[in-house]
Amino acid sequence: MTNITSPKVIIAGAGPAGAVLAFLMARAGITTTLIERHKDFSREFRGELLMPSGLEPLHEIGLWGDFEKVGQVEIERFRMFINRKPFVTPIMNPEKIARRSPRWVSQPQLLEMLVKKAADFPGFSLLRGTRVKNLLFENGHVTGVATDTHGNLRSDLVVGCDGRTSIVRAKSGIQAQADPLPMDIVWLKLRCQPCIDNNSLHFYIGRGRLVLIAPTYDGCIQLGFIIPKGSFKNLRELGIKALLELIAAYVDSEVAETLSNVNFKDARPFLLSTVSDRADEWSRPGILLLGDAAHTMSPVGGQGLNIAIRDAIVAANHLIPAFEKPLNTHALLAVCQCVERERMNEVVPIQNLQGRGPKIMLNESIWMRAAFSVAQKIGSGREIDASLDPSFQQMLMGVTSVRWLTES
Repeated sequence: MTNITSPKVIIAGAGPAGAVLAFLMARAGITTTLIERHKDFSREFRGELLMPSGLEPLHEIGLWGDFEKVGQVEIERFRMFINRKPFVTPIMNPEKIARRSPRWVSQPQLLEMLVKKAADFPGFSLLRGTRVKNLLFENGHVTGVATDTHGNLRSDLVVGCDGRTSIVRAKSGIQAQADPLPMDIVWLKLRCQPCIDNNSLHFYIGRGRLVLIAPTYDGCIQLGFIIPKGSFKNLRELGIKALLELIAAYVDSEVAETLSNVNFKDARPFLLSTVSDRADEWSRPGILLLGDAAHTMSPVGGQGLNIAIRDAIVAANHLIPAFEKPLNTHALLAVCQCVERERMNEVVPIQNLQGRGPKIMLNESIWMRAAFSVAQKIGSGREIDASLDPSFQQMLMGVTSVRWLTES
């Protein structure tokens, strides 16, 4: 059992969870090394929806002003269609969400902002273009990582924020249980004339498909096409033009006309194989898992980015006070287990909600088609208060209260 006197933390993965946690730890005076396998954040991200549940923590940790400079579109309404016809339009109640309505953000810009803010503190270092190859062990405890460019790096705690294919999780021996999902999602970013309101997200349900269209800060649209799992090969063989024609058959006539005239030469369809899993445990002596490394979220409800930020806030709430006092490796493990217990109270219900949606939306049975038809006629495009639906409210605001408890 090792006593920790001058704590050092290594965070693998500069995604939302890793970048937020690195900023908070460095600001608290804890020596923090953030390792990112890419040299920059210019790679394309698909799911970039920040709900109030993810926005409020950014305000509480003092980053709201910096966040407002990040490329983003404020979302005021979610327009929902069934069988190409208007269903309902959930409206954000300003009294419930204050000024922090949902935003479709540029995740590369968000991450660059976070690591730049972390770099203001002398104990922070960012290793770009560096891969974690293995974990270092002594007497069964993780004591650091082996990298491909900086050799072996020692630490008191390794935090795995390295996504669904986490090396930290794999090398630790921790297993994860997957919940099979009946879908994959094809993402396309298209530059075209506006075909949706700049402050609306469109959801199209029916006939065994789901289409999402979101406005982006740079004048494009982000299009997500939900398909039965394993069917992408056939779609890819169609070619881009035929794929867009297929998608056009599931959206309203105005959007369909836009898709038929779009310049698709620069479009690069990307398949995201949807996964929903949860690690059997998030911590072992010397390591802690957060974000997708601990629990891969499905794309339903746009929760991944928000849950990752909330993971980081809770982890920092526990770790920073713990490191301010004499601590040993056994006590640190107990602290990490507290993080897991607190976050499981939110992650499990959200994953359960996410799992139910596709099974309903992709159901093509005669009974479900009839139910959709009746629902569309009842809704007929009317506006509703989003806060009146408990499930929608949980997706917007979170399941549990996540507050920043540590003094800046």
